[in-house]
Amino acid sequence: MRVVQVNRANLRLLVALGVLAMASPAHATPVSAHSMVHSCCTATALKERVFSEAKDLGSEYVRVDVELNAIFEAPGGAKADTPNWSGVDEVMALSKKYDLPVLGILLAPPRFASECPERPDPSKCAADPGEFGALAGAVAKHAAGTIRHWEVVNEPDGDWAFEGTPEQYAGMLSAAYDAIKARAPEAKVVLGGLMRPHEPGWLERVFATPGADAIHKFDIANIHLRGPVDAVVRRYVEFRSWLAGRGFSGPLWVTEHGYPADPAFQTDPAYAGGDPSQAAYLTQTLVGLGDVGGQQVFVTLRDEGGGEYATEGLEHIDEAAGYAVSRRASFAAVERVAHDWDQLMAWRHQQRENEREQRAEEAKAALWASDARTAREKFREARLRVHSEQDERARPRRSARVTARLSRRLARGRALLAGRRVALLLHTALADWHSQRAHDHAVAVALLKRSIAGG
Repeated sequence: MRVVQVNRANLRLLVALGVLAMASPAHATPVSAHSMVHSCCTATALKERVFSEAKDLGSEYVRVDVELNAIFEAPGGAKADTPNWSGVDEVMALSKKYDLPVLGILLAPPRFASECPERPDPSKCAADPGEFGALAGAVAKHAAGTIRHWEVVNEPDGDWAFEGTPEQYAGMLSAAYDAIKARAPEAKVVLGGLMRPHEPGWLERVFATPGADAIHKFDIANIHLRGPVDAVVRRYVEFRSWLAGRGFSGPLWVTEHGYPADPAFQTDPAYAGGDPSQAAYLTQTLVGLGDVGGQQVFVTLRDEGGGEYATEGLEHIDEAAGYAVSRRASFAAVERVAHDWDQLMAWRHQQRENEREQRAEEAKAALWASDARTAREKFREARLRVHSEQDERARPRRSARVTARLSRRLARGRALLAGRRVALLLHTALADWHSQRAHDHAVAVALLKRSIAGG
């Protein structure tokens, strides 16, 4: 068993990390909160509690549902004489109070704007593009200066949320973009968060819709990511590449990301131990997404609903007990990621550098080890030759001339043997040296992973 002295190397590593962290410019954390707050119908006290918790978490943004039918629809489905801004105004007031920017999701077009008003729930239908655009522009104008980011429909590629076609969505997106830019020029339009970014055929149809120019009708692309850690990071990279291939190189946000605390729904085998695994998983995915350039990741803040999503929140807010909050271990984990983002990214950068160096040193060690094996065979051949020549010279009844010739051959053989011994020692030493360096880098990687994980 090899014993490696790494204390001095570890000390140098920690010093280097400290210098790097101090030298790295501070920037906004990419951690935000997917709140499941509804401007129309979430109780005022619960809205307040959610904003407070999102602020404590260190969120950069909080994502809020803004239902258009609650603003513009009168009883019976007709257009209201006067918009009802009360729910939006509450959200705007909380945004100012907590200094917490809002990403508003434009949802639920009113019955009078719906293209299928006769259905029981026309809020899931596509809307007349002109009507939808006008309503989106009015909302953006009303909230201008406070809410500057507007997402056009949630998960439009999911039948549960949007029953329209990709072509209908393209018309709504295009109209909303034009109206928002006309009435609130500083606002940013966010593509509706796709629930299946690994199946982009739906969005391909949106982009191909004649006359919509949909690829140019959003400022920020948007996907939802769940599943095993490796799949989350890989899908982000793949979707960004897919977008770039179609001409969009702007920001890509993840506006829903979470992982259940209930082991029954923990799908990553490496993270299947309940609350601690939820915390560890979110640390790894957030740092992993940051590592590949993720700019905003909205983590599910609180539990809501049932099934696989019932324990996805970082906390549980008990509406029956005065909105008492029970935070999970994952809340502290995500709060740490938000607070220590620059340090974590510095560690991840150092981890990647050490991984690259480890691979390079392993490759060099393998080459020198191969050379050492060849040198060992040549050394053995030379040694056998010397032994053979020693035996030949030692035979009796040799003339002086033959003895002298055999002595010269033996001397040459011994010189060759000495040279091959030196080559063997050199190649073996170099293989060991590069192997040791690879091992030291592996130790550094392990230390950095532990630091990132919070261990």
